[in-house]
Amino acid sequence: MMHTVATFFNSGGPFMWVILAVLAISTAVVLERVYFYFVVCRANGPALVSKVVSALHGGDIDEAKKLVNKGGAPLTAMLRTAVDRFGAGMNVHDIEEGIEETAIIEMPKLIQRLNYLSLFANIATLLGLLGTISGLQASFSSLAAVEASKKATMLAAGIAEAMNCTAFGLMVAVPCMVAYTALYNKQTQLTKMIDDSIVKTLNFMKKLKP
Repeated sequence: MMHTVATFFNSGGPFMWVILAVLAISTAVVLERVYFYFVVCRANGPALVSKVVSALHGGDIDEAKKLVNKGGAPLTAMLRTAVDRFGAGMNVHDIEEGIEETAIIEMPKLIQRLNYLSLFANIATLLGLLGTISGLQASFSSLAAVEASKKATMLAAGIAEAMNCTAFGLMVAVPCMVAYTALYNKQTQLTKMIDDSIVKTLNFMKKLKP
């Protein structure tokens, strides 16, 4: 198996290394985004808001602060601002301003580096095509300088380089696009959850501080 992979890679030409670098970087981006979305942002928004609202309703500001001081997710940071300002006796307008200021800093974290995956998919595809053209050019340009008995071998090697490079480029591009779509949908889901949670929190605070 390893020998087959090595042969495939070596016969693909120099552009295989560039595509491999794209694969390594895209894999790092995917792992970072998966960790952020599913570990850092794992808190259940409605459940967290319910606990915070219950604590505030009972007048237990310390408990509410304890709930929102866990983790570094955008939702947690925005709720932390709301609870801190609520506990400081600020009105709802000031609380909303504080949440908006925090959102400017925190919300971009949800889409950070995500668009790179779409870019890497395009780059991998184009590099594969570039490797194809390079392989075919090398193959046909060398045919005139070799003996007739060696022309078939040279042509086969050039075509192998071209096809392997194209295949590897697509093998990198397709997972990048799949990962981009899946992570983009998760990001959209998290954004909606944050919006709903913040609105519910503010609506409750308006009832306590009309």
